[in-house]
This record gives sequence, structure tokens and C-alpha cells, in this order.
Amino acid sequence: MQKMIPTLTQRQRYWLEHIQSCEASGKSMVEYAATQGFPVQALYSSKNILIKKGVLPGVQPARFQRVQVLKAEPGSQWRIGLANGVSVAFVGEVNAGSLRTILNAAAELE
Repeated sequence: MQKMIPTLTQRQRYWLEHIQSCEASGKSMVEYAATQGFPVQALYSSKNILIKKGVLPGVQPARFQRVQVLKAEPGSQWRIGLANGVSVAFVGEVNAGSLRTILNAAAELE
């Protein structure tokens, strides 16, 4: 079974190229738009349109499971396995803010 490729207007192809270039550059959308000289909102709006058309993948919310946090003993080892197959491991204590940042980043990996 073949996947249907949506027909894009010339303008949509233009923005698709910019979105792909932005992702390849490693820059944020704000930084990329500034270097290209157009409003970042144009980039965001175009990306949303292309997601709705099925040309670009949508963002899936991270799925977390409720856990019970126990007091960490010095030298204790931690390993957290996420549903996307990514494992996060560390030794000792970690603050909640750092752990949240690490888990959010790991959840977005494919």
C-alpha cells in the first residue's frame, strides 16, 4: 500500500524547505528566523499547517508513569527506563529540576 503524499502549494514547499533547513542547522526557530530575516510566527504557522496536512510529524506528548520517590542514600545508583527505549542512569542524589529536564529531553528522543 502506497502512502498518499499531499499536494503542496509553492508557498508551502518554500516553508517546508525553511523548516527542514532550520532543523538541520540545530538552531531554534527564533534564531533561524532572525538569520533569515522573516518573522518567527510565519515559521510556526507554516509548520502547523504542514503538520495538519501530514507532511511533518506532529509532536507527541511525553508519557510518564507515577513513581514513588524514596530517600536516596549516598552512592546509590539510579536507572530509569522510558517507554521510548531510552535509559537514564546516574549515581547519588539529583535535584528535582535537573531530573525533570533530563527526563523531558530523554522522552523526546526516538
